[in-house]
Amino acid sequence: MKLYKGTLEIKGSTLKGENPQPRFRSKMANMHCTEDGTLRPEEHIGYGVACNEKTLPYRMQDRYDRAEDDITLETIVMENDYLKAVFLPGYGGKLWSLYSKDEERELLFVNPVFRFANLANRNAWMSGGIEWNLGHMGHHAFTSTDVFCAKVVAPDGEEFLRMYEYEATHAQIMQMDFHLPDGEKQLSMHVRIQNARDTDAPVYWWTNVAVPLTENTRVFSGTPEIIFQLTPEEAGHIPGFGHCSMPEQPNIPGVDLSYPWRIPHSLEYFFQNKKTDVSPWEVSIEKNCKGFMERSTQPLRTRKMFCWGSNTGGHHWCDYLSREGCGDYIEIQAGLAPTQTHTDVLPANGTIMFTQMFGAYSTDESGQNLEWNEALPSVASRVEELLPAAKVQQANMEYTLKSTLKAQEILHTGSWYGGLEMARREKAGEMPVACHLHFPRPENGEYKEWLDLLDGSALPETQIPHPYVTDEKWLPYLANAAQNGNDETAFQYAVSLAENGRCKEAEKIFEDLIAKKNPWAAHAMGLLHKRDKKHEKASEFFMMAYDWEKDTLDQSFAEGALQSLLSVKNYEKAWELYAEIPDNKKTEAEELLAAEAAVKLGKDAFLEEAYTKVYAAIREGAVGLSDVWYEHQARKAAKAKRVEFTPDMIVRTLKLPRNLNFLMFVDDI
Repeated sequence: MKLYKGTLEIKGSTLKGENPQPRFRSKMANMHCTEDGTLRPEEHIGYGVACNEKTLPYRMQDRYDRAEDDITLETIVMENDYLKAVFLPGYGGKLWSLYSKDEERELLFVNPVFRFANLANRNAWMSGGIEWNLGHMGHHAFTSTDVFCAKVVAPDGEEFLRMYEYEATHAQIMQMDFHLPDGEKQLSMHVRIQNARDTDAPVYWWTNVAVPLTENTRVFSGTPEIIFQLTPEEAGHIPGFGHCSMPEQPNIPGVDLSYPWRIPHSLEYFFQNKKTDVSPWEVSIEKNCKGFMERSTQPLRTRKMFCWGSNTGGHHWCDYLSREGCGDYIEIQAGLAPTQTHTDVLPANGTIMFTQMFGAYSTDESGQNLEWNEALPSVASRVEELLPAAKVQQANMEYTLKSTLKAQEILHTGSWYGGLEMARREKAGEMPVACHLHFPRPENGEYKEWLDLLDGSALPETQIPHPYVTDEKWLPYLANAAQNGNDETAFQYAVSLAENGRCKEAEKIFEDLIAKKNPWAAHAMGLLHKRDKKHEKASEFFMMAYDWEKDTLDQSFAEGALQSLLSVKNYEKAWELYAEIPDNKKTEAEELLAAEAAVKLGKDAFLEEAYTKVYAAIREGAVGLSDVWYEHQARKAAKAKRVEFTPDMIVRTLKLPRNLNFLMFVDDI
């Protein structure tokens, strides 16, 4: 086995910085979730718990484009005689490629281009490969950022790859040890999740595997029992779930869900493997009887299938995330809880561990033409032949013993949040956690100034706010420094107070800063009022911030002001604001917002040009310009007939241009 650093040469683009504005959490931590009355009692446990939006202390990553430049990405490679695994340490440790030398084929969907889109909790996400999601519901904070990678050498001589990070949203430590011993045909990952707090905490983990999608792709797991998605609304709202059995769900009669290509719109369902199942698994099989297989130990029991759907919008999404004709894929996933709108519990100071293994699936019998339940026994038998449950259990025991070994060499450096947490614990006289992991302390730069704050120093004044630190355990240090501090320290203290539910105190500090014409404080107040659905008041603050700042420090001020004007239906002012932004500073986000005003104001030429463009940051579940296009067609028709436009003239059965069709939940007409 060889473990080494390398590079990936690919067409694409990299991030162009982060959004410095705070993105405050939802006021309610728990998400209101519905169901159709068929969920079982145990499936209500953890449903919606801690699933509402939470991003801080991390910043949003919304600065990117769709360029196809020649770029070079750092990789870490593990390979033996049977497999070659290529990881991207700068992008959450994503497993970009898993190539079977034995079968001479790629096992994953490998994107031919490196392209971001707005699908992650922090925005930037790319399709393909395998990603590891810890922390908060969705594609997690590390999706497009660095994680620590290290080489570990065990006493028995085995070298393996360790990835780890401190997840600052929930104060949890993520560790993944990857093993590929000589002669093994499966890549193993041993996961160790540790709670760094002395209280029970919600925990979210999902392994997301992208595999190619063809007309014959079929998915199996060890049980026919699934939690299925109820019929979504057109705009993308997910109303909840129900419980049924494969291969059909009640709201899509006549469709075998195990064939994702046949599903008419974007869909997900979750295989409810029992907690008593020794080694849950999932496979994706093609017509040629070959495919991909993964298997794990408990407690990683739930399996999922996600597809974009066979409608025009679904296939367009796949190509939008990749290249035209090259993007079709599905995801088979594995998680700790019944669905991704459930969380499990991580005990105080506790640890959850499991092992998951990935490799090729092949058989002489495809089972493609059998009814799903009839095919399941033979598929399960073949999984057991290729990767016996006993082997997975044995590997888990061995890798657990190696999971607290210290690394010999750091191969890639992650974030500074772990180092800050270890410094805070030392300052507070608390016991260190995960002592076998090395979290270096920042020696200079903006994060070093947070170390100085522990000793009472104020954060230096800056034009752009420092990276945020919002853990409640930092509040006493912020309060102390703010007494003798400055505007930057006061701003950071207010952000942290607001994030921790102490909004009245935060607003008082923001008001004091606003009296000094601080645009960051005004924008933050706009965000808090927007969260409270006080759109008129929010717009006043967003406009105040923009008027003071005039887009000289950051584009987010103009974007926030534009969005706020649209929320209060002040389309004329929104258009005026957009027009005054210099052309060389206009962003795609601003142009998309301006289109919402343009359709109300009859700016036909602007809209026709906008329809020809491909925008980089269409949000998953959003409709892009489709609503604007539908309304524009209705307004043009009303004008041609010389009648006054009314909203009931909008005809949503018109055929959208494909490049505008991001409708995930609407069947083709």
